Amino acid sequence: MTILQVQGLSKRFGGLQAVDGVSFPLRQGTIKAVIGPNGAGKTTLFNLIAGMLTPTAGEITYQGKAIQGLPPFRVAAQGIARTFQNIKMFAGMTALENVMVGRHVQSKAGFLASMLRTSGCRAEERAIHKKSLELLDFLGIADCAETLATNLAFGQQRAVEMARALALEPTLLLLDEPAAGLNIYETAEIARLIVRIRDLGVTVLLVEHDMSLVMDISDEIVVLSFGRKIAEDIPTVIQRDPEVIKVYLGE
Repeated sequence: MTILQVQGLSKRFGGLQAVDGVSFPLRQGTIKAVIGPNGAGKTTLFNLIAGMLTPTAGEITYQGKAIQGLPPFRVAAQGIARTFQNIKMFAGMTALENVMVGRHVQSKAGFLASMLRTSGCRAEERAIHKKSLELLDFLGIADCAETLATNLAFGQQRAVEMARALALEPTLLLLDEPAAGLNIYETAEIARLIVRIRDLGVTVLLVEHDMSLVMDISDEIVVLSFGRKIAEDIPTVIQRDPEVIKVYLGE
């Protein structure tokens, strides 16, 4: 079943065509990677799907609904969460508090209930606290729950960011270079976590430069070059594609 369909998607910034007529389906319950050299349009593509940019042309359909042009909070409410290439944490908050922030879409208590500290509001806070701890435990960093985000190791910050995204209870998770800045051991751990997330039933779309990680965990791969899709297939086919080899290694 196709959960996300990108059709003829384009984005122009003045004279720069960052994404040029890209189309691909994403099957539910799979891991799909988007790869390509620097400047290929990968992050722009992510920003279009997440609602941070409005496409110049094309359509993004998620679970049968057109979502292009929706603001990010509306996209998140549809069940799409994302992380960023450059980790974005609330440095003065603990790991647990950072994850709890991600539950905002699930929160029902209004401003007045929060001000008055009603029993319903307190019960909701306890549930958010419990779920956030469970997510930290799932990702193997529960012992860091009360540690300030600024004091976490880089790999732990990546895991907290993933836990915060999962706090939305998404059906689609967009991971923007999850292995960026990690050492070989941290990268292996992140790869394991991504597979565990997929096994939970969360569909994953990731942008990544680490080809070992991509080839090891991806079900399918889309290759971009100068904003255009030049290939789409399973990893073993992509590895042998002459056009892909030329883009990465030159003539």
